[in-house]
Amino acid sequence: MVVNKNMKKRIIIKVGTKVLTTMEGRLDVAVVKRLAAQIGAIKKKGNEVILVTSGAMGSGRSLIKPKKDSPVIEKQVLAAVGQVKLMSTYFDAFARHDLICAQVLVTKEDFRDKKHYLNMKNCFENLLRSGAVPVVNENDVVATSELLFTDNDELTGLIASQLKADKVILLTSVDGFLASDGKDGKSRVIHEIKTKNIGSYKKHVSSDKSDGGRGGMTSKFAVAKKLALEGIAVHIGNGKKKNIILDMLSGKRVGTKFYSK
Repeated sequence: MVVNKNMKKRIIIKVGTKVLTTMEGRLDVAVVKRLAAQIGAIKKKGNEVILVTSGAMGSGRSLIKPKKDSPVIEKQVLAAVGQVKLMSTYFDAFARHDLICAQVLVTKEDFRDKKHYLNMKNCFENLLRSGAVPVVNENDVVATSELLFTDNDELTGLIASQLKADKVILLTSVDGFLASDGKDGKSRVIHEIKTKNIGSYKKHVSSDKSDGGRGGMTSKFAVAKKLALEGIAVHIGNGKKKNIILDMLSGKRVGTKFYSK
């Protein structure tokens, strides 16, 4: 069978808190602009793109200082105010590349209830057919503990399975999945991990998490393993690097690729 290399791909990109925020914990607008430019280039090739984003609370920190009622209330206030600025920033960045983005806010309940699940799936499909870029975030304003995702990595994995994505890109603050070969004790990026030997890398998973994030490499590894077993290739790389998405998709040896083989 002849494979058409120009066939349209469905790509899901997740960008984490550490990538989207500055050292002061505020939204890094320059990163948002770079993301939009790369997604614009991907879309011009006929591909479909869904963006799963963090950053609402980081956006809110530059706008408001909540009263110290409780951590939950503070988070809700920052997210409610910051989500507006976050989407406004994305809207302006995508508009520079003649793209329209759409806000999709979800909770775990949307994946548990069949009616919600199907409505959400139909919404995604219709947005993609319309040429829009769905920008997805957890609805932190209404999500209580039982409705929280582990993190946006888990959310990305659920959407990828739901929509039968071709590729998933997880952008983080490190260069990829790091492991030591035991010779000098230094950790290096493992550029390719196949499902047949993925278990041998579990011992190298770090439990460290970024400031403001809930995931870390533990959740990324778990999601990458699950999706790779479903036949969905997953890339993990440093979202602060320029053109990281385009480099990954062009086959350059950057970051880590998990795939089934």
